[in-house]
Amino acid sequence: MAPAMTTTPSSPETPSIERIETMRAVDSSANPTVLPIGRITSPWMGHVLDKDNGKYAKWAYSMKLELSMVQLWDYVFDPIPQPHATYEPRAYQVWTSNRCLACSLLKRAISLSEQKLCAEEDNPETLWSYLKDRHGGAVPVKQ
Repeated sequence: MAPAMTTTPSSPETPSIERIETMRAVDSSANPTVLPIGRITSPWMGHVLDKDNGKYAKWAYSMKLELSMVQLWDYVFDPIPQPHATYEPRAYQVWTSNRCLACSLLKRAISLSEQKLCAEEDNPETLWSYLKDRHGGAVPVKQ
């Protein structure tokens, strides 16, 4: 007679660090945590900000409306947390693209001389703060 097989409850194995990393590095394209904004096809029709014209308040109001309408408000005023590039590659790509779009929108609404001063800035929150600090108390230059 064959010995009876006994089963013992198996203990759950603790997954290795490598296994956890692999499980987390799944592309979340089907359900991204950050959604793409798309393209902004209409040109900036508001006031172009320039250091010499002293119309920062008017420009800021129009720009805030525009940022809200194109759904980029959060990237400037209430920054969306950066998704992890490895664990959420699609969300990270979309987040990066949306931040670039927000910066482009801001830069498109300032004069060429202002654009040159902040050409390398790629953080929309920092760019807004820079423009606010530079122009917030600006008044027209009187000759």
